[in-house]
Amino acid sequence: MKKLIAVSILLLLASTAAFAHAGHAHTYMGTVTMLHSKTEFMMKTTAGKNLTIATTPKTSWLHSDGHAAKQSELAVGSRVVVKMNANAKTAASVKMSAAAKKK
Repeated sequence: MKKLIAVSILLLLASTAAFAHAGHAHTYMGTVTMLHSKTEFMMKTTAGKNLTIATTPKTSWLHSDGHAAKQSELAVGSRVVVKMNANAKTAASVKMSAAAKKK
């Protein structure tokens, strides 16, 4: 009986953790490290994690000053702030700075 209660509590806690971030849009800040294709790029976050970001035709592109940007302006070395859609699979918006100047 004690095993059944322990397993039930474990399953309850595990299922709760799985849905803890459902519907929550994440925001990532970092630097573009690689351009994969017209719909994906890789970035290194300020926490040091490498993420591949997928975009869609609905993704909005902005410069850091708030003016509209084009996806083609994204370059390796650009600082970006990416807001993900609630599904956490595609970017809702990408705000970018100018690409870092080479030394």
